[in-house]
Amino acid sequence: MKKFSIVHEFDCTPETYWKLNFDKEFNTALYLEGLGFPEYRVEEQRETDAEIFRRTIATPKMDVPAAVSKIIGNNFRYTEETRWNKSTKIAAFKGIPSTQADKLKTEGSMRVEALPGNRCKRVVDFTTEAKIMLVGGMLEDTAEDNMRKSYNKNAVFMQKWLADKGLKNT
Repeated sequence: MKKFSIVHEFDCTPETYWKLNFDKEFNTALYLEGLGFPEYRVEEQRETDAEIFRRTIATPKMDVPAAVSKIIGNNFRYTEETRWNKSTKIAAFKGIPSTQADKLKTEGSMRVEALPGNRCKRVVDFTTEAKIMLVGGMLEDTAEDNMRKSYNKNAVFMQKWLADKGLKNT
């Protein structure tokens, strides 16, 4: 099991961040254009007084060692389920892989903290676990590496979106 965090700062308030996080237009552009995923779609999104729930399906652009590719296959995709608690303002998520779902686990939480000057800091805490003999550690390391790359690209894309849409520091 591997635990790690990814932190980025943004030129917007936490409120603007969360609005974008659940905005379908933004997310479609982020995943398809910004991250270069061949597939991304929102399967379900609903809102209650207590939470926002979203289920997405994505096929990531993967950069993985040959040994990992043999295990997860060439058509790897995942379903992500996210629940954002409106009271705590924390999103809990889990990724369900299309292959080896009983052996591969990715889950975590995201929080967004206010910073001075109408800015914010996103903190994403991840847990990855691969219960596959001999290559579990390699799978966990590969997952972390790919998530770090994706979240760094995500941050660059979001900053540009904020500027282009006139949302910077709002």
